[in-house]
Parts: sequence; structure tokens; C-alpha cells
Amino acid sequence: MRDLLPFVALFRPHWKPMLLGVFLAVLTLCASIGLLSLSGWFLAASASAGLVVATRGQFNYMYPSGGVRGLSILRTAARWAERVVSHDATFRLLTDLRDRFFRVLAPLTPADRSDLRDGDLLNRMVADVDTLDHLYLRLISPLIAALVAIALVCLLVASFDPQLALTLGAVLMSLLVLLPLLFYRLGRRPGQLLGDSTRLLRQQLVDLISAQTELSVYAATANQRQKIHSAENQLIGAQARLTRVTALSQALLQLLNGWTLVLMLYLAADQVGSAAPPGPLLALIAFVTLASFEALIPVAGAFQHLSHTVNAAQRLKPVLEQRSSVRFGDADWQQGSITLDKLHFSYPGSPNPAVNGVSLTLAPGEKIALVGKTGCGKSTLLSLLSREWQPQSGQIRLNDTPWESLSETALRQQLCVVEQRVHVFNGSLRDNLLLASPDAGDAQLTQALTQVGLSALLDGEGLNQWLGEGGRQLSGGEARRIGLARALLHPAQLLLMDEPTEGLDDATEGEVLKQLLQGTRSIIYVTHKQAGLAQMDRILHMEQGQIRS
Repeated sequence: MRDLLPFVALFRPHWKPMLLGVFLAVLTLCASIGLLSLSGWFLAASASAGLVVATRGQFNYMYPSGGVRGLSILRTAARWAERVVSHDATFRLLTDLRDRFFRVLAPLTPADRSDLRDGDLLNRMVADVDTLDHLYLRLISPLIAALVAIALVCLLVASFDPQLALTLGAVLMSLLVLLPLLFYRLGRRPGQLLGDSTRLLRQQLVDLISAQTELSVYAATANQRQKIHSAENQLIGAQARLTRVTALSQALLQLLNGWTLVLMLYLAADQVGSAAPPGPLLALIAFVTLASFEALIPVAGAFQHLSHTVNAAQRLKPVLEQRSSVRFGDADWQQGSITLDKLHFSYPGSPNPAVNGVSLTLAPGEKIALVGKTGCGKSTLLSLLSREWQPQSGQIRLNDTPWESLSETALRQQLCVVEQRVHVFNGSLRDNLLLASPDAGDAQLTQALTQVGLSALLDGEGLNQWLGEGGRQLSGGEARRIGLARALLHPAQLLLMDEPTEGLDDATEGEVLKQLLQGTRSIIYVTHKQAGLAQMDRILHMEQGQIRS
């Protein structure tokens, strides 16, 4: 339960709409209880008055009938308003939580998140965050509403008979304490299984989607589908167990409601307060007792899902509390030489170093090409410069300033990385380009697109064209050239390019490289091709993590 406390603290910015939602939940519950109670008394009183000829004309049915209509309208309106307000507040809370999750996750290096698989991260960001809506909608709000409603029911009954009110209040409060404990225990194991099976199924689906080519090549698709089928069966089984607990809770509440009704009828059979016989008040007591259990139904249901919510919080908490292992200083970027001094780096679990004693000096404005076989450490060297990975020994310096002493802002502003895989965000063409230069005007964006051969994208909607999730509207070459356009827009002093033109035709490749290599910024260009090498100041060959002369 302690794992939920950090998430309860997130409610603070949204306390006003959440408090309003609780108030509307109380109002809805009271209107529902009042409607059933008043209706029961009204029918009994009308029947009782109709039995005696002398009292037929004396019974005022206008006020009770008006009360019934008013309470029914109030219940409908309050229920609608409560759903709108409470769900809006919950969605805003989940939005903040998802945003916080991403802000914590984004700075983490691959080493920091090495134990987190893509499917697991996706499950935590989507399913586990969604599960936390139970905390307010199914737990806090119903529990507070139940407490207030029970107090008001006891006050109503006490106005007629204090002893009956004490009895009913004692029964309701005892059940409000015992039932949640019982159903939390019954739902604990199914809730854990539900969370684990959901996570497993999502991981297996992500593995199938992301590795379709490899699974097909090695004839392992059927095996992966079998794993998915097994995970689906586990999920269905967990859902079935939780559904049985739900059915048990509803049946037990109905049974307890009946027993409580029998008890209240037995105690009120002779008189209610000073009314002996009780007459229509007996019907009022009976219907108040029946309606009061409406306050307990959501609470019992909420606690059987509590373990699922707690497990989701336990999976989210380590990520939210994790901090990047990379530490930055406060030094500004100064124009000068970049020196790599005897860098050593090995990937976790790898017996051989990816970078082995690399020393290199990059003068201001110098352009260096790194060539070599796949796996010789070229991309790793760029990752060390971008601080995606940290060297185990050796040092990178800007003039005499250690690389780690630079502020994060200075490094990100003055360093631009172009990789083979370019991520296109679900937004407009303009939005995707402004990531590189937020202050750029439409004329600059259009020029950058033209320089990389994407002027055709400006036809139709122009920069407002929606690119879709992952750039689904674009071909692979177009998506890659979006990344190159970002590099042209980014005002960085150091440009790191890792096979940036892979997959482009020769004519486009030559034109794009010509645009990228213009200017005075320093460049490290990793490539397997001959294109652009003639424009390099130096060409260095890398082999087995070392730069060969």
C-alpha cells in the first residue's frame, strides 16, 4: 500500500475537480437512497390513507410526488456531472503521470535501462498508468462517498428512532471495514496474475511485430504465435478468476442486505420511535436499509482490484525514481579542438572492447571520415561523443574542458547526430522539422526540405501535412531525409553522421552530402561508401575498436 503514496501526491494539482467529483458522487448516492426511501414511504402512506374513508382527502400526495420527481432528476443530473468531472480529472492526472514517466525515461542511457525491454516499457507506460485510474475512480471517491452517505442515512433514521439508527450504522460501518479486507485478500492473487499476464502478452506481441523478418527467416513465427496464445490463455484465466470474485462480492452483498433488512424489520415491527404500530414508517425503514447498501457495492468491488493497482504502482515506481547515470557540469561550449584521449569502452557482458584505446583530435571546422567493417566500433565512438554511453577509461575534452563538465544544454545545442534510423513523430511536417530549430520560419523549413530533395512533400497541405504515427505517410528514404533536413536546420558546431544516406540513390546522396558538408562546423562522418570522401579533410580506418593509420 505504501507504493501508492507517491501517486496520491500527484493528485495535489487536481484537487479541486477531484473534490468536486467526490461531492457529486455523494450527491448522487444520497439522491438515489432518498429516491428509493421516499418512494417506498409514499406508496405505503398512500395505501394506508386509502384504507380509511375519513383520511383520504387529508393525505397530501403533492409534496411526496414532487420530491420523488425532484430526486429522480437530481440523481440523473448528478450522476452525469459526476462521471464527466471525475473522469476528466482522472484523465488529466494520467496525462501528467504519463508525461512525467516519459520525462524520466528520456534522459536514461541504454545502460540505465538495460533491464527494461521495449514491451515492458510499453506496458508500464500504457497499461500500468491506465490501471492507476482505479485509485481515484474506484477507491478514494467511492470510499469517501460511502462514509458520508452512511452518516446521512443514520441521521435520517435517527430522526425517527435513534436505536434503529445505531443498529443500522453499526452494521454498515462493520461491513465497510470488513468487506474491503475480505475482497482485497480474495482478489490479491488474481489481480497479480492479471497484471503479469497483461505484461507478458504485450511483450510477446511487441516481439512478434518488431522481429517479423527474423522470425520468418528462422521459421520461428509459429513458435512465437504459440507463446502469444499461451499468454492470452493466462490473461483470460486471470480475468475469469477476478470475475468470479466480483460475482461472489455481489452475491454476498445481496445476502447481507437481505439479512440486514430482516433484522431492521424485526426491530421496527412494533414501533418506530413513538409511532406504534409503525405504519408507513416501517416501509421507510425497510427501503432505507435496502438503499443504504448501494454505498457498499462500489467499495467492495474496488478493493478486489486494489492488488492489481498496487502491482501497477510497484512497476511504475522504479522507473519514476530512476535517475540518469550521466552527470553534466555547467561549462559553456567554447570553440576549439575536440580531443579523444585513449578511450576504452566495452558493452555490458561483452568480452571484447568495442573501442580500444582510441585517440583522436578534431580541429575546429575539420571534417573526418571513419571507415571500416561493420562492428569495428565506429558507431560506438559516436555514441561516446553524444554521451549515450560512457567510456570506462580515457577522456574526451573540448580544448582543456572535460566533456563531462559541459552543461547538458550546451552539449545538446552544439552537437547534432544523424543516424540511419530516423524517428518521425506523429505530427505535422512542420512540427517534425521544428524539433531541430524551434525558431525557424517557414521559409527556412522549406529551404531545408528542398536541399534534401523533399520539395514534393510541400504539394497540397505543405508544411501542415500530417505524417502519422512513425511517419507512416512517408517512404523509408523520405523519413531518412527528414532527419537530414533536421541536421541542416540544427545550428550545431559538431555534426556526427552515422551512415546518413544509407538507402538513397546516388544522385540524391551526392546532393544531400554536398549540402551537409558545407559550412564551418566540425564533422565526423561514418560510412561504408565512397560518396563524400573526396570532400573530407582526413579519412581514418577503424578496425577492432582501434584507429589504424
